[in-house]
Amino acid sequence: MITESNRILIIDDDVDICALLKRFLERKNFVVETAFNAKDGLARASAEKFDLILTDFRLPDKDGLEVIREMKSLDAKTPIIVITGYSDVQQAIEAIRLGAAEYVTKPIYPEEILLHIQKAIAGVAAADSDQQSVPVKTTKGKSTLSHPDYILGNSHQSKRVQEMIELVAPTDMTVVVLGESGTGKEVAARKIHDYSQRSKRPFIPVDCGALPPEIAGSELFGHVKGAFTGAVSDKKGQFELANGGTLFLDEIGNLSYENQVKLLRVLQERKIRRLGSESDQPIDVRIIVATNEDLRIAMEKGTFREDIYHRLNEFKIELPALRESSEDIRTYSHFFLLKANEELNKQVQKIDEAAQLALCDYHWPGNIRELKNIVKRAVLLTNGETLKSNVLPAEVTNPLVRSKNKDNTTITDLKTVVEKAEKEAILRVLEMTANNKTKTAELLGVDRKTLYNKLNTYGIL
Repeated sequence: MITESNRILIIDDDVDICALLKRFLERKNFVVETAFNAKDGLARASAEKFDLILTDFRLPDKDGLEVIREMKSLDAKTPIIVITGYSDVQQAIEAIRLGAAEYVTKPIYPEEILLHIQKAIAGVAAADSDQQSVPVKTTKGKSTLSHPDYILGNSHQSKRVQEMIELVAPTDMTVVVLGESGTGKEVAARKIHDYSQRSKRPFIPVDCGALPPEIAGSELFGHVKGAFTGAVSDKKGQFELANGGTLFLDEIGNLSYENQVKLLRVLQERKIRRLGSESDQPIDVRIIVATNEDLRIAMEKGTFREDIYHRLNEFKIELPALRESSEDIRTYSHFFLLKANEELNKQVQKIDEAAQLALCDYHWPGNIRELKNIVKRAVLLTNGETLKSNVLPAEVTNPLVRSKNKDNTTITDLKTVVEKAEKEAILRVLEMTANNKTKTAELLGVDRKTLYNKLNTYGIL
């Protein structure tokens, strides 16, 4: 909830933009402070508590990525919105990956900025409320935390996964989470963290597949000033940021051999060494890793070390594919219907049986993530209180959509069908929003990083 106690720090070397936003936000009952360079902004954030940071990407003394890293090292929970005059996909992806709540391009529309601010602050408030809520008793009498973005399926497989999460969460065992793309590996890792004694400490997710090899060591372990060209100041790595909490390493199989060796040392000695440093630092981090590939095959190929695999594999949780349980499809689709109503301000009450049967019959190559996006899109397109099959994509209502190959023989190419439908959906929503990427991502039910990846993949940029 927005109150007069909500404090915002604006960091921008453009005095006019600072003045414009300050006046606008103060009329909306915010307390606003401004800084015209990163140094002053960081000093203010270090000395005072702010509910949100609004920063320009290109500042006289630092870029936005440095500001995000240093702000997160001061307080990992404070949301950061980055504003820039340069629409760069890689910058956007990197900013979101480092923890930015939003990445907005100029020209600035104050009302749009206000929506992002309200959403970011509300998200932090909801997370705090969840951590302070009264625990809910399970059928076994165990204490678990509820979460508005988590739901337990009703199938035997889903209940078994929940039991394993509750079993391993109170320990400090390293966990390997296996599953196809979209099955909710990060959600499972967050549940383990939420149910653990570390729940009030940071949960830091790292996508190893998105880490460029040349900077992966610095990102994970940090560096000291002068360690390499461009290292103009000391920097904490993700291990330090997660100290006392949980570090989630997604797509662990993509980690370079050199960094696998360093990770093995951390697991064995519980110490890290920043790049360029001559001293070790003790570290207290619980590690959870995830992969959708068979690491045993990677070991046979020599791309993944066998010793680190056995170090990591203290406890294994395998997430089921969504297609394996129509019971879970019904549970999740109803849950995502309610979530979509909240996000889109709609009042869709139910999914009719024909549409529900179509959802249950679909093979779901994208698993839970795909179901969430399709239900949200269907809710947006629904007029009235009932979601019907006519608002579902063709690949769901007719999964055997056919095309003709060059020999004029009938073939089934579901991957092509899905990609074509996805591209068409993105183009339609971009047109609806006048090419506003932020609104497009919200309507499609994906984050900005995912949208930019799709735009790049389909050549829409």
